[in-house]
Amino acid sequence: MQDKLIEYFSKFRILSTAEKEIISKDLKIKEFKKDTFLLREGQQSSDNYFVLNGCIREYVLKNGEERITKFYTEDDWILPAIGVGSNQVSKYFIQCMEDAILVVANDEEGSELMKTNQKFQELAQMILEKEIINQQKHFAEYQNSTPEERYLKLQETRPDLIERVPQFQLSSYIGIKPESLSRIRKRILEKNRKS
Repeated sequence: MQDKLIEYFSKFRILSTAEKEIISKDLKIKEFKKDTFLLREGQQSSDNYFVLNGCIREYVLKNGEERITKFYTEDDWILPAIGVGSNQVSKYFIQCMEDAILVVANDEEGSELMKTNQKFQELAQMILEKEIINQQKHFAEYQNSTPEERYLKLQETRPDLIERVPQFQLSSYIGIKPESLSRIRKRILEKNRKS
């Protein structure tokens, strides 16, 4: 499992043998059962996570109804500690939808590692920038697209979610009711048959 994180980091920069050993030695890998909450609304978190295996959802409660804001799967970072920061509490729930294997990265321990190793500080900065850009891009696309366009984008970029996630949660994620998603899927299927 350590190899998966090292492979991910290596996309950003070449790691020396010593750096790979530091990552392997200091890595905290934990298993979480389906339905486990990593974070609840109103809590604070000093942990961030890297998904080695599993599917996790992030959602808010609006008028007693769950609104899914994000799904995390393999090779995704979950960064609630960065989002919460400065003693604020979370507005989100983060829950495992499947049994999951995650790297748990504590903010304080990560800060210590970065103080002693400039390369890890640069690596963390690159990953954080990538995640911020992805979040901004996702938000802009969501704001400027119809539910059908959102579903088509999901089919194109995250087809695994369509298989792994119940339809009522997919519909929440793209901002519609399950029956509307059924109509969209039917319409897309009919278009594909005609072409």
